[in-house]
Amino acid sequence: MQPNRLERVWKFMEPEILNRWNKLSEEDLTACQYQFDLIIEIIRKTYFIGRSHLTLEGEIRDWMIERIGFYENAKQ
Repeated sequence: MQPNRLERVWKFMEPEILNRWNKLSEEDLTACQYQFDLIIEIIRKTYFIGRSHLTLEGEIRDWMIERIGFYENAKQ
């Protein structure tokens, strides 16, 4: 994945992430600086302690990639 795909659609993604995982704050996401791995890690630590890291990472990554694709296609 291109490093800036998430950054390009961030103004749409940030509210979706905060809505879906409402224990996170804007400050949490700002600290992640558009980095998938950091966002996934903060979601996992906040919501899914003890759950398989790989399974959870795949679920979150799939959701985020689907939403990024949606916004990229909507811009065209």
